[in-house]
Amino acid sequence: MKKVYVNDTNQATIICPECGFEKNIDVTDYKDTQKNLKAKCKCGKIHQFIIEFRKKYRKHVRLPGEYIIQKSRDKGEVIIKELSLTGIRFESLKPHQISLDDILEMRFILDNLLRTEIHKFAKVIWVKDRIVGACFSETELYSQALGFYMKT
Repeated sequence: MKKVYVNDTNQATIICPECGFEKNIDVTDYKDTQKNLKAKCKCGKIHQFIIEFRKKYRKHVRLPGEYIIQKSRDKGEVIIKELSLTGIRFESLKPHQISLDDILEMRFILDNLLRTEIHKFAKVIWVKDRIVGACFSETELYSQALGFYMKT
């Protein structure tokens, strides 16, 4: 399915895969709903697409790492599945006690030539079984190593 990115004014440009017709649409009403949509072009072709509101590029990875829950000091091992400059999605290797809004201390090593160690704090924004999504603390300085890694 084709991914359509949304700009800062909640506009998305949909391009018909059949005839190439382009149309800008306002997707504000879809921000908090299912993001898989269908559209019918003026040529009659119906196609599906996914709306992506994400501001930063998300890289699919498979990196080992660990977390420490700040309030309880519980810790565990994870496999990082997705990484961006602003957040992380990982899977805990064992059952965990991570909850919404927990602050986690995350440590992992990038699979680059330098094997750069990343140490960041992240706030949990969703939990589904052993899968966790978190955003990095805004108070931290931009990580040059992570920024370079995301471009490779």
